[in-house]
Amino acid sequence: MADLNQATPMLMIALVMTVIIVMRVFFFETMTRWGYTISSNVIEVDENLPNFFASVKLSDADWVVKENNYLKDNYKFTFAKDSLVETLDAWKAAKKPISGIAWYNLLANPAYARSFNYIQVDVECREDLIVDGDDAEGNDCEQVDMVSILINLAYIKEDVAKTFEFGPGYSHSFKESMESHHKIN
Repeated sequence: MADLNQATPMLMIALVMTVIIVMRVFFFETMTRWGYTISSNVIEVDENLPNFFASVKLSDADWVVKENNYLKDNYKFTFAKDSLVETLDAWKAAKKPISGIAWYNLLANPAYARSFNYIQVDVECREDLIVDGDDAEGNDCEQVDMVSILINLAYIKEDVAKTFEFGPGYSHSFKESMESHHKIN
């Protein structure tokens, strides 16, 4: 019997592939009649589900609109296209709502929002719930906004993301950097 070494698995794979290729080239019609090939039939599944937008809960739609508009106004970047935000902003209540979380955004999930100590933008008196450690007004939400910025870092321009530093008042310098980047481009 031959010795087994590190090349044996590759030999076995090559032999199996050779058999598959030979069967495919020379015996395709026979295999098709016997049902051993992948058919070209298109399987159409109708689950009677409504359009995604018709399934989004009004509260979920409002969350995306408010979070996106807050980031756009205060930090000059967004995580959703304007057309999506406009569509969701004009949305009515869903007849068959999506259960659970509708978005691939960590902060849309209440469990992650709690874990990150994130207070969502749609919470009334949000500024009063955040203890930021200084007496300066106008930067009360920076501490919580940092979570949103870091989670949505992929939507921030690369040169801005590389140069800005978190610190008291970073929201103003961040916004200015984003504005100057938009003016250049």
